[in-house]
Amino acid sequence: MPMKLPLFPLTVFGAMLMASGALYAAKQAPGPESPPAPTLLAQCAVPFSDNAILQQKIKLPVWGTLLPQAKVTVTFDSQTKTTTADKAGNWRVVLDPMNAVKLKSVNDSPAGKVMTIVCEKDGNKAAKKINNLVMGDVWLCAGQSNMAGRMKRAGHPKNYPPNSVNNANYPALRHLTPNKDQWQVCSPETAVWISRVSFFFARRVQRDALVPMGLMVTAVGGSNIESWLNQPPYPTGGNYTKLLSPWVGYGIRGAIWYQGESNEKDRRGYQPKLESLITGWRKVWSQGDFPVHFVQLPGIGKSTTENPAGGDGRAEIRQAYFETLALKNTGMAVTIDVGAVGEHPPNKYDVGVRLARSVLQKVYGFKELTCCPLYTKHVIKGNAVYISFDNAKSGLMIAKKEGFTPPKPTSDAKLQWLSIQGKDGSWHWADGKIDGSQLVVTCKNVGKPIAVRYAYTQHPAGYLLYNNDGQPVGPFSTIGYGPKPIEKKP
Repeated sequence: MPMKLPLFPLTVFGAMLMASGALYAAKQAPGPESPPAPTLLAQCAVPFSDNAILQQKIKLPVWGTLLPQAKVTVTFDSQTKTTTADKAGNWRVVLDPMNAVKLKSVNDSPAGKVMTIVCEKDGNKAAKKINNLVMGDVWLCAGQSNMAGRMKRAGHPKNYPPNSVNNANYPALRHLTPNKDQWQVCSPETAVWISRVSFFFARRVQRDALVPMGLMVTAVGGSNIESWLNQPPYPTGGNYTKLLSPWVGYGIRGAIWYQGESNEKDRRGYQPKLESLITGWRKVWSQGDFPVHFVQLPGIGKSTTENPAGGDGRAEIRQAYFETLALKNTGMAVTIDVGAVGEHPPNKYDVGVRLARSVLQKVYGFKELTCCPLYTKHVIKGNAVYISFDNAKSGLMIAKKEGFTPPKPTSDAKLQWLSIQGKDGSWHWADGKIDGSQLVVTCKNVGKPIAVRYAYTQHPAGYLLYNNDGQPVGPFSTIGYGPKPIEKKP
């Protein structure tokens, strides 16, 4: 049975041109406007415009509106599909799966193709052409300001490596944002409109997978996750209705998500909301459990060394991300080492690359490529706790991250933010010894340990744990969240 998808007229998208870029200040977008009167010339759903990337290897829906009961014929790449608009003027066809041409390099310029849509009624005919279409992989990129923050020609040196914009001649990388009326081909002139996270994500995926990439970026500064939800028990959010729903059903490969700053006080309560977002989007897209990879929040402010138990600040919301990985086809980029005192850490280069490594390994099959190691299990032997991780076959190291350069091992450095809990319930700062792919945790004051925590605090800066490929180990607590925090009365 063909999947049923919502139909959205072009002017819904036009209302989104009120703001510059993807940086919107409002947490909730206003409601949709009334649709325009239908015409014989086909009005396609928002993403169907010149220069678009079309998702390869799936049955590809194409839809829009026109005069009721008009005949519609869509021709593309030797395929012809015909249908008739319904009484409301909605029409939809489904193209057979097509494959992308593998690129020779990221600078390769694939030959675009034309989609023709011919509409007929009462002896009248109107034809519409959509030009320079390329088959590839489309990624939805959503969240709040740290996803929205875009490239700039005069970017600060701390924002990304030199010449990232000047060298951005990537004809097979295209992006669509709510402030543009059609897809933009990536060049030094247009790259300044791409969000930094999605740009470096796509550039790394494309370098390794050699596939044309389409980025659909919709992110709102200051938005909470509730504004992006679309299923019970949460009410449908304004940003979902206004900014995302016009794109629902367009063929995608997967999604990346960077949000949570506006929900950090939810702590463990963020987990069911993030799960609802993922399952809700998957439901309306009708493409099965498509991949969703997300960014675990970086550090902010400063952490005290007086509380080895941790659990402060963003510790529990990071645990909420970690526990969401129980959902099928999910992945996570760890960013505790690229945080800052303020809310907008400048280094989005490493964020994008880490998302890309996660996607390349789990979605594109680059099994030899490691992503951020995460806690898997622990074993207590006497006074020592042996911690195991995934993505650590290359071994572990203690290092400090500076700028965009890979962290370098520091053999004489002490691993910071590592704590251990004794049988009496008290927490103590601990020593960590690397044994191949395991971390052995001990403390001279704890003879019978029962739990270990690492980087389980607001901003765990300093000498941290990495695999030997330079990917940071994620914060962990061997007892999960631990006891529910006591709410302080005002």
